Amino acid sequence: MSKTEGGSQVFEDVFQNIRKAAEANLKLQQEAFQQWTSLWPGAPTSQPAWADKLQKFHKQWCETVSGLAAQHREVLDQQYQAAVESLDAALKVTEASNPEEFRRRSEQFCRKTVDCMKEISETQVREFQDSAAKWTQLLTKAGA
Repeated sequence: MSKTEGGSQVFEDVFQNIRKAAEANLKLQQEAFQQWTSLWPGAPTSQPAWADKLQKFHKQWCETVSGLAAQHREVLDQQYQAAVESLDAALKVTEASNPEEFRRRSEQFCRKTVDCMKEISETQVREFQDSAAKWTQLLTKAGA
């Protein structure tokens, strides 16, 4: 087993333990809340409807956050790949053998850089709009 495989396994184990602890904590809080409300006269002993809505909202929220994080990772991967390609193009500019070739390569590099920046900006705006739409939809469903 390599160092990175061992390290990633350690992180997976840590996150798994954190998840289990959070689930146990949530269950303990729910049980304490139910026992506390059962002491009030006239309080329903079963779980209220809003608690079900809250659990459903929490689940949808977790799914939305996970989806947005995965989408953001994909965008970052694309941007990183574009940066590597841009660096490669910049290094090729210096390999020009005459002034005309240098001008042509420089022009191509500048155009590619501007196109890359434009694409990154459009992607960030689109990602923000998608995120805002998902959050709005989620909050609208939760409020209903």
